[in-house]
Amino acid sequence: MTKEGLMRMVVCAGLALTASVMIAGRCAQVSSAALPAQQQGDKPVEQTRKNIKVLKGLPESQLFPLMNFISVSLGVKCGFCHMSQGKDPKTGNTNWVWESDDKPEKNTARQMMQMVLALNHSQGYGLDPGAVSCYTCHRGANRPQSQPVLPLAASGHEAGPAPSPSPAGAPTPAPTREALPTVQQVFDKYVAAVGGQEAASKFQTQVVKGTRDASQGRSWPFEATSNGPDKFLMVVQVPQFGTVSQAVNGGAGWVSNPRATRALSASELAELKNAAQLFDVIKFRPTATMRSVGRHKLGDRDAYIVVDRPSEGVSRRYYFDAQTGLLLRITTLTDTVLSPLPEQIDFEDYRDVDGLKIPFVTRVSNIDTFNSYTRTITEIRHGVAVQDKLFDMPPAPASTPKP
Repeated sequence: MTKEGLMRMVVCAGLALTASVMIAGRCAQVSSAALPAQQQGDKPVEQTRKNIKVLKGLPESQLFPLMNFISVSLGVKCGFCHMSQGKDPKTGNTNWVWESDDKPEKNTARQMMQMVLALNHSQGYGLDPGAVSCYTCHRGANRPQSQPVLPLAASGHEAGPAPSPSPAGAPTPAPTREALPTVQQVFDKYVAAVGGQEAASKFQTQVVKGTRDASQGRSWPFEATSNGPDKFLMVVQVPQFGTVSQAVNGGAGWVSNPRATRALSASELAELKNAAQLFDVIKFRPTATMRSVGRHKLGDRDAYIVVDRPSEGVSRRYYFDAQTGLLLRITTLTDTVLSPLPEQIDFEDYRDVDGLKIPFVTRVSNIDTFNSYTRTITEIRHGVAVQDKLFDMPPAPASTPKP
């Protein structure tokens, strides 16, 4: 691993945001000096960064994910638009001059952003917010392809290949539309496929061990302990940094690492609670805002889709195996001032554990591949004795005396 990659890993672990060790979080890419500032709220980027001209109002936590979305859409790296001044000799980090306008590509990018904003927010085009993004045209290329590739198979006025004739005298069957299951029916089949409510109730306390594998050779052992719906502890061993722990304890939460111990902010606590729910045996429950919308192919499996808008600016889709009823995937789109940010969670390798089906492999895919990872379970124990004091916030680590 490069020094820059190691430093980035340490920063993520030091902040201990949910994405660093969990399923559904996102890791803010900030300097270690910004650690105390995380408790002050998610400020708009024009208050935290210099020379912001287009993305005003964007929360700081969404800036780097959105920049990654743009880079992936164009198939470029940060240096395509941004200036840098070598590397820090002490840390090996690239010295980025984010505020610089020296590269003309950056101003072109601003103009493209303004075009996207105009299309998405104009009432005259009939587009839903977020319907147009950088990827709509660029598709991973610096310059969008504006002309069809010649030669063409057929022009618009020419007839296409003739369809195969039906057997003599056989009428063409009319297409039939499948009657979709209701959200409640999808849920009932899912619970039955998992093993049933009675079997799930035996997992009120559980200890789950495994590894979290990500890019740049990052493989972190973890241990997750839960006791009922409101007590959860995640402990991760980060090489060359130390132990990172974070917990939910009723209505509060905390994080502890070799640098600091502190309470979680309201937004961090909400994110950790969401992440903890993905360790539940039953990971989906119907709400009044959900709808059953169709059937979709996932690989070689047919899946029923349930959609939801759990909060303003967030849309989510659940994919259930049409045959077995098991949960296969959750996708989430989070709106930003420019384009929605996607996240995908896949559940694989379902195994029987005392009468319950548990996914032993969970793959998290984010727009930033550094924050994408695979969690593999190696051991599950349930019904074990778990003391409440395990979820209490520990004392702050002793400060290291200066030489």
